[in-house]
Amino acid sequence: MTTTATAGTTWATDWPTNVLTRYVNLGGAHVDLITRRFTTRYTWQGRPYVGDEAREVDGFVWECRGCDTRGGYGYDREPYLPSERGEATAAANDHASACRAIPRPTR
Repeated sequence: MTTTATAGTTWATDWPTNVLTRYVNLGGAHVDLITRRFTTRYTWQGRPYVGDEAREVDGFVWECRGCDTRGGYGYDREPYLPSERGEATAAANDHASACRAIPRPTR
């Protein structure tokens, strides 16, 4: 099922279960903030506190459905830690406000 927005964009009305927030970029494509389970050595205190043992956490990444860019923390684009949801949200919104890639056609 799809819905057509007033600006002429088309997208699915059903969100994937791991999508927390969805933005629309300038070309009409989605930029999704997604939960991502990953392994880290950062402690519960967050960056820059590193512990001796790895642990699994539910963090965040964002993905643009227009230009296929994936966003994460820093140069290596690591997933954002659970305490960094605000940073992940701001980065996804910043990308959406600048990206002009259009959505791929549905087949």
